[in-house]
Amino acid sequence: PNDTREYGILELDVVAANNFNYEETIAIGYDIYGPDGKLIDYTVREVTIPGRSLDTLRIRADIYHSYKHKWGGNRGDAPLYSLMLYVKRNGLIYEYIPFKCGFGRTEYIDGKIVRFDEPVNLVRRRYNAAATKSETIAEITAIKREGANLLIVDYPQPEWFYSLCDKMGMFVIDRVNINAPKASTHRKVGGTPSNEPTLCNEYIERTKAMYFRSRNHSCIVGFMLGGQAGNGYNMYKAYEYLTSVESRRPVIYEASEGEWNNDVLELKTQK
Repeated sequence: PNDTREYGILELDVVAANNFNYEETIAIGYDIYGPDGKLIDYTVREVTIPGRSLDTLRIRADIYHSYKHKWGGNRGDAPLYSLMLYVKRNGLIYEYIPFKCGFGRTEYIDGKIVRFDEPVNLVRRRYNAAATKSETIAEITAIKREGANLLIVDYPQPEWFYSLCDKMGMFVIDRVNINAPKASTHRKVGGTPSNEPTLCNEYIERTKAMYFRSRNHSCIVGFMLGGQAGNGYNMYKAYEYLTSVESRRPVIYEASEGEWNNDVLELKTQK
């Protein structure tokens, strides 16, 4: 939502690839539907891409009438909009990319996670998705009845898990798939995988994979660097990377042992 909460701001960075040897002009467009299923905005833009190249088309649009659907609240509820992104070549639809989006703003201010400019009372629960969607829905519903509204996962979850949390109004702190308990307290260079510089790219790639998969989900309120993996050069670099691409939501590392690569010193129920 914009600062006055009168309308939504849609920002899209669409990366298009031209795999031909010659330049190609394509049209990229979208239709966006409100939670009630009504079309509320659409647009089409053209971009010419040289052969064997990538280009990024940036779209920014003010989505009016979105104020009709109540935004957020302390429970994490955020109306979901259906957005259909499409690519046209020679006037014909070439590719459809449907996804859900929600208008929201999550920030970490003065030691509190803030949603729509108001601190959120977080009651956490450690939880990983069940084997099926139906089981997961039942378990999350039970967790909500018990008063929890924040799920902390132990590793990246199935994509559908984040979509469920968007829909069910559950906050999530996502976690990078890094666990290296062997000699995790050893601080000598190479004494633990997290302090072995030759593995730095592996740590960064896992961090990127987690972030770019879940960053656009409205349920995500923070990111965790990993489990019990010790601390060292690789964790410092992973933290620096994540904070370079994420300016609002906190980056958490519970095994930082009091060092600087942890925005939240103690992850506990927020009051």
